[in-house]
Amino acid sequence: MFPVDLRGQCGRLKVAEHELMRKRFPAVSIDAAVRFGTNEVRVGAPAPDFELPDLQGRQVAVTQYQGKFHVVVMFGNLTCGATVTQLRAGKPTIRSLYTRYRKKEFEFLLIYSRETHPGEYVPQPTSIEERRSNALRLQKDEKVNFPILLDSIDNRVRNLYHGWSNGIFVVNKEGLLVFKAAWTYGPEVARVLNDLSVWEKAEARKDLVRYCYSERIVGLLRNRKISSCVHRRAGPQASRDFARLLQEENKSWVAGRRTRGAIHLLVERARASTFGES
Repeated sequence: MFPVDLRGQCGRLKVAEHELMRKRFPAVSIDAAVRFGTNEVRVGAPAPDFELPDLQGRQVAVTQYQGKFHVVVMFGNLTCGATVTQLRAGKPTIRSLYTRYRKKEFEFLLIYSRETHPGEYVPQPTSIEERRSNALRLQKDEKVNFPILLDSIDNRVRNLYHGWSNGIFVVNKEGLLVFKAAWTYGPEVARVLNDLSVWEKAEARKDLVRYCYSERIVGLLRNRKISSCVHRRAGPQASRDFARLLQEENKSWVAGRRTRGAIHLLVERARASTFGES
């Protein structure tokens, strides 16, 4: 048995570690997903402007496309399994969507920001040159066929958009944000781009267009094979970090199941009481 004070200290350390994991990887919490939906970057409002260098050092601003192109802004990095999955194996992949829509006045930008699961082989960059090196490797390894922009080392644009590791945003030609999601999901993005294209054609024909606002929370599955490959590429520390993340996700799922069970029990009791069954 541990002395009481040591046991209490161990408990506090576990709580602190648990909170650190949730802060680093907000996807383990449905509450964080809801907060993403309610932050100040709002669909229907002007998209936050930014200017960043591409891999050749040319400055690119989202406003330079206004009046000419719709813009898909996707966040990502080399050690993010979700980024690699949606580039390599999404159905459809983001690469194929770019090929399909580039001739329909859509531009795609990948904002390369902080590493999600850094490791010994791919550490967290401390300079823009190190970040550029990682971005070049992502471009080569995953055959990225659209422009990659380098976020600042303090991740200014990711913070500006309240983006997660693989968040995605769509800005229309008028500069309005018409879609945002905490994670990139090929089928969802494909539907959004198709709807935007149909909307634009209808307005050009002077057809009646009804505007609709929609919200949803989606539970996305990971590609285990690609995820493991990405973490091995980053290094052993990345694999260990992700294993701890999975433990946190499992705890959240178990807690959620218990909560749902308790709510169901209360509802059933209330229903039985209402109908005189108790």
